[in-house]
Amino acid sequence: MIDIDENKNQIIYNEMNNNDVENKIEKKSKKKIIILILVFLFLCLIGAGIYFYHVPVVMFNGSKKEVINVGQVYIEQGVQAKTIFGDASKRVIIEGKVDTSKVGEYKIKYKVPYLNKYKEYTRVVSVVDTENPVLTLNGEEHLTQIYGEEYQDPGCTAIDNYDGEISQNVNVSKVDIDNENYELHYTIEDSSGNKSEVVRYVKVIDNVAPVLTLNGNSVTCVVIGNKYNEKGATAIDNKDGDISSKVKIEGKVDTSVEGTYIINYEVTDEAGNISKEQRQVIVNSTEKAGVIYLTFDDGPSTSITPYILDILKEKGVHATFFILNYNQVTEELVKRELAEGNSVGIHGYSHDYAVAYASVDACYENIIKLQEKIKNSTGVEVKIVRFPGGSSNTISKKYCEGVMTEITKRILDEGFKYFDWNVASGDSGDVHTKEEVYSNVTSGLVQGRKNVVLMHDFGGNNKTLEALPEIIDYGLENGYLFDVITTDTPMVTHSIQN
Repeated sequence: MIDIDENKNQIIYNEMNNNDVENKIEKKSKKKIIILILVFLFLCLIGAGIYFYHVPVVMFNGSKKEVINVGQVYIEQGVQAKTIFGDASKRVIIEGKVDTSKVGEYKIKYKVPYLNKYKEYTRVVSVVDTENPVLTLNGEEHLTQIYGEEYQDPGCTAIDNYDGEISQNVNVSKVDIDNENYELHYTIEDSSGNKSEVVRYVKVIDNVAPVLTLNGNSVTCVVIGNKYNEKGATAIDNKDGDISSKVKIEGKVDTSVEGTYIINYEVTDEAGNISKEQRQVIVNSTEKAGVIYLTFDDGPSTSITPYILDILKEKGVHATFFILNYNQVTEELVKRELAEGNSVGIHGYSHDYAVAYASVDACYENIIKLQEKIKNSTGVEVKIVRFPGGSSNTISKKYCEGVMTEITKRILDEGFKYFDWNVASGDSGDVHTKEEVYSNVTSGLVQGRKNVVLMHDFGGNNKTLEALPEIIDYGLENGYLFDVITTDTPMVTHSIQN
């Protein structure tokens, strides 16, 4: 029993020893593995250190990011490169260019050799435009503008160091200083955002005198003993408008004494501009002055008569209209002729010679028929006559022998008066221009007599319409008086030819 137990113990003891050996062996193996790992890591660190120690150390000459203005010269400063083997600066390869004529961002690359390879470094060069455009005013900095006139801006010139001529891009804005004066601001921005501004000062002045216009003619005549009626003047200013109320009139006319009198007119606008005019008033006897009777046959017409009436009214003179039959429209013109101080005479209900001169009775009826119509229209009984073709016409012989001799005697017996003319304009014949009408009339006038001027206001007679203002001016400037024909006017007649 004792032996058996001892064997068992021996066996157990042996097993325990074996286990200890195995544990010791296992511990040694782990220790070796750890040591190997540590050695490996150490070698890696040494390798990494050697690797990084060999990476070049690069220093930029100048800035790594440079900014230069367009147009400047770019100077390459390079880099300094060092390795474990020494200075590698001279072996650096530089790539890239900077175009300083163009705005932009450029890159310069530096290739530094290491471990049979190249390490690349970059410098960024920005070419910028920071210079403002040059704005130059065309013309003066201070300008004057006439009030009411359109401002003509001389503009300005814009030159940029980079963009060149950019005048077309200039913006102009107006800034009011007060109600009249203002500034013009010229601004420009180049492609890089650089801005410039210049200012022009504009002073608005009113140096335009008012337009002073005499009512009526600058030369007028008054028969001695008659009253002078001052027609005044109108004044229109380009800025102040109608300033007729400011017109000053100086001068007197003594119509009891012959002579030439001067009436002075003066007006001043708010800016102090002055206008002056004069009127000559000639006081004369009819024997010295002579009289002009402007007469118009063959009307009324809507295309000429209204404008003749306008001219007469503007000039302050009157005329005599020997009319034909009229309709409802032209009836108003007959009424206007009388209402504006002109006289109306009978030319005949018809101008057809075959009708007017068929017989003495037919001729008389041609007169009476129109007389009655005028009285019905206006209430005026007309007693002055001008025969178609005049009393000296010979065409009437074709229709009735001796008709002119008989009819002239008959109407005189009936209280009428008839009138021919002693100044012919020729406007119903071969005359075709206003110049010819003017010449015929003015050359036919005679001082000191009663000048009866024959003209016509039939439709389309523009030559007479255009000549009339100048004819009136000529008469007034040469001392003639203008009057209308009435039954009190001495007759001016031709020699009867039939």
